Amino acid sequence: MATLSLVIIPSKVLSDGTHKIRIRVAHNSDTRFITTDITVHENEFKNGKIIRRPDKDFLNTKLQQQYNIYFKRYMELEYTDSLTCAQLIKMITTPRSGEKHRKFEDIVDEYLSQIDEEDREKTYKLYKLATNKFLQFVGPGSLMEHITPIRINQYISWLTKAKLSSTTINIYITLLKVIINYATKMRYVSYDVDPFITAKVPSAKKRETQITVEELKTIRDANLEHYNLNVTRDIFMLTYYLAGMNLVDILAYDFRADEINYVRKKTKNTKEGECLISFSIPEEAKPIINKYMKKSTGKIVFGKYKNYVSCYNLLARKINKLGKVAGIKHRFTLYSARKSFVQHGYDLGIPLSTLEYCIGQSMKEDRPIFNYVTIMRKHADKAIREILDNLK
Repeated sequence: MATLSLVIIPSKVLSDGTHKIRIRVAHNSDTRFITTDITVHENEFKNGKIIRRPDKDFLNTKLQQQYNIYFKRYMELEYTDSLTCAQLIKMITTPRSGEKHRKFEDIVDEYLSQIDEEDREKTYKLYKLATNKFLQFVGPGSLMEHITPIRINQYISWLTKAKLSSTTINIYITLLKVIINYATKMRYVSYDVDPFITAKVPSAKKRETQITVEELKTIRDANLEHYNLNVTRDIFMLTYYLAGMNLVDILAYDFRADEINYVRKKTKNTKEGECLISFSIPEEAKPIINKYMKKSTGKIVFGKYKNYVSCYNLLARKINKLGKVAGIKHRFTLYSARKSFVQHGYDLGIPLSTLEYCIGQSMKEDRPIFNYVTIMRKHADKAIREILDNLK
């Protein structure tokens, strides 16, 4: 059986002469330590208790609470004799599903630890930005149970008074909902009243980012002198040809085949059920693929821009200049390729359900007729072919 005790390690003295109090875990002939955030001088700690300090009662209570959490998790574990001491430490320092009174920032850290930071860097940063903004409002140490309808309304009012755009506020609230939904699914918190039940979230402004067929053809056919601009165009056109496929998915895909079968990274962890997108690679896309594809891996490397970050930075610098080639005056981004693909298909009379399948967008629940329809690769191939033929 493991033994847990509160100790300091005399040899591990901090630069200011104090010591961090640790929880010693002895198990299976090994000893490991869990470090707390409480520091004391050596003469202020005796027999597992803080002494000679006016705040000793408060700190001892805090220490005991931490100790109790780890000990409770240990007692609830089965087959602990088969664990090493290191494995036991890892298990008791990881919150278990259903544990209550969790701090908001701890839930955020747990949720973000499951996101691939390298492949989804933009998403990771956006979540950190949104959750840090909420932490700025509520302060550190706020429990999930403290998130109430009144507090959510106060937060929205606070964001509004900070003169943030309606789009930014909408994004912040949407991502906050994701964190809260995660906490409820993990049974870390339960609400008798939905925190957002009375929330009036400003609608995100609809931005016109799609371009016309003629503008797209102008970009496609333009004689561009600079290498960077040509790579930018290739990324943009490949995105359009592949039915709005996101850059992160393009860079991750093995193109050593004549077909696309993938699940969007953006939604693979948030959607339930079948999310596979499948269609044949159109002829228009093949020259770009062959130009940049590494034969050994099938992965696309856009010249000297070898990863998502460098490609993203290129687009940030050059996409507006590419738009000016076609005389585009409104907002123009890589997302314009995805949005234009859908708009051009819709203008041709292609069913929304088919377009949703092509781009990996889930069918809306308020259109139940599509519960009886199965969109398949043959429908996607036909739709993509019609959209691309419209460029001839």
